[in-house]
Amino acid sequence: MTARFLRAALLCAIAYANPAAAQSGAPPAAAYFAQPAIEDAVLSPDGRRVAARTLIDGRARLALFDMSGAAPTIHAVALPEEERLEWHRWLGGDRLLVSLLTEGPHPTTRLASLDLTTGALTQLGTARPAEVDEQVLHVSPDGRFLLLAAPVPGRVTPGVYRIDLTTGATSLAVAPQDHVWDWVADSAGVIRAGMAQDGNRSWLLYRKHEGDRFSRSARGAGDARSGIERFVPIRGTDSGYALAQTPSGRIGLYAYDFAREQLCALLYEDRRVDLDGFQTDPDGRLLGVDYSSDRPETHWFDSHMQQRQRQIDAALPGRANRVLASTPDGLRSLVFSESAGDPGAFYVFGDSRATRVAAVSPTMSDQPAPEMRAVRYRARDGLEISGYLTLPAGRAAHGLPLIVMPHGGPFARDSWGYDPWVRYLADRGYAVLQPNYRGSTGFGRAFVARGDGQWGRGMQDDLDDGIAWLAAQGVADPNRVCIVGASYGGYAAMWAATARPGPYRCAVSFAGISDVGAQLAFDHKTFEERAYRAWKARIQGNAPSLDALSPIAHAASLRIPLMIAHGTADDTVPPDQSVRLHQTLTRLGRAHDYVAYPDQGHTLEGPRDNADFLDRIGRFLAEHNPA
Repeated sequence: MTARFLRAALLCAIAYANPAAAQSGAPPAAAYFAQPAIEDAVLSPDGRRVAARTLIDGRARLALFDMSGAAPTIHAVALPEEERLEWHRWLGGDRLLVSLLTEGPHPTTRLASLDLTTGALTQLGTARPAEVDEQVLHVSPDGRFLLLAAPVPGRVTPGVYRIDLTTGATSLAVAPQDHVWDWVADSAGVIRAGMAQDGNRSWLLYRKHEGDRFSRSARGAGDARSGIERFVPIRGTDSGYALAQTPSGRIGLYAYDFAREQLCALLYEDRRVDLDGFQTDPDGRLLGVDYSSDRPETHWFDSHMQQRQRQIDAALPGRANRVLASTPDGLRSLVFSESAGDPGAFYVFGDSRATRVAAVSPTMSDQPAPEMRAVRYRARDGLEISGYLTLPAGRAAHGLPLIVMPHGGPFARDSWGYDPWVRYLADRGYAVLQPNYRGSTGFGRAFVARGDGQWGRGMQDDLDDGIAWLAAQGVADPNRVCIVGASYGGYAAMWAATARPGPYRCAVSFAGISDVGAQLAFDHKTFEERAYRAWKARIQGNAPSLDALSPIAHAASLRIPLMIAHGTADDTVPPDQSVRLHQTLTRLGRAHDYVAYPDQGHTLEGPRDNADFLDRIGRFLAEHNPA
């Protein structure tokens, strides 16, 4: 391989053409990161309008989509030119709540009520520094008031402000409490609970009614909320719902007794995956639970919503269709619909038909889309591994060149849906395997624990075993396989290139970890000592040392082409993790590619650098593993 050391200087402003893209007719890399044509869509209370941020004359602006007819009509909403819309939501039939950002040396944000009939903008409360952490906890359905968790002058922890949405008058509804960082409101707009944290200790402050005093957990710190991921109180009662670990180790939905601070009946558990969330109506009636098995979906308990989901899925077949909101009468719903090859589109479903509001990326929606399949295979020790296989459009699923793409984390997971890296590779003729290797979250506590002590070992075996399975199926050519990953996926790519190249012809790492010991030393400052030791043991397992798990310690064994990339402002995995490996390989005379992205963090932001990186991947693969 020709030595090409791409130094960590300023990047060239013009990315040169990708010959693989030119030959395949696939969209250029920039198309995969084009500015969304629509985002943050919210449905009006009557279901006849959608407010969203959309592109108008190349600029993101607030717009109203009138959905009364057979096709939407779009009207731009005027906002001050010197301010940027942060988010918005409905306050009633003709009013929007908007958060506006004023940029500059000292950026500020403010809340305002926007009258859509007159265009009048009424500021609510005072403007605040943009870096201040705030959270809207509740907006009353009649548009009279909202509750805002925000810092209180002179206090470390936040209080809760009540803001009148007509006059803008502001009052402190709940004063800050020591160690309470999060507040929980019910659907009536009553602050019911505060979640406190002091080091490793945690506890709950709770009250039933607005005039009651908050009481602290009688059981003491840490016991009341053990294993609980999220809970919601039902207004006027001591009852509620909680997501928590079940005896099987998966996240399920429980009834929760706030007065006794204990889980009650297990209401729902999926046999394979953790629940992501749940939905209730304002009266506390349970509507459904959300989870991602083979695809993202909702299990509805409500019979009307069950029927509605069936109708939506029939109108938009072969896609993942999530109901985002419905009108109070249940007759119209806002739906986000996506597929593996399409970033998605918003629809309003009503009168037995789905009317498209707008597509997130019209360019990508109009292209022939690859197919994404949920797959399962057995690792060499018999453990079942699930994942996703994306196949290029227009090619038979036989003898394909393969890209293995392990997710980051490693305590995370991949799900069915659009991924620009995957779509880019599939459009260039590659099959892409995304394994949820052992240690991935979302499949229960026991599966996560199977990843303990398995960096570079069992977790890596799961990737290799996926290749062998696809080769045995005839889908993949085992002699044309590369690995591409970011964060922990970048570590896996570095490890495959240095310690155990095995089935791989080449490897690409973004923000990968080359020195496990140095990364743990960096992480140490965010851990208490006991937690740090447990984390270190969880990674090292029975390995003789952390060096034994570090790609940089095996740099001399590099035998396949390797591309390394990193953002210079990464504060999760320090850029030194890639710089030092690059320097070591250079000193050893091992040819490789290296690129640094100035001012970028742990993930690339903005279309320019994202497109540049994909272009580089395309050229690298075209040379070392052509499709």
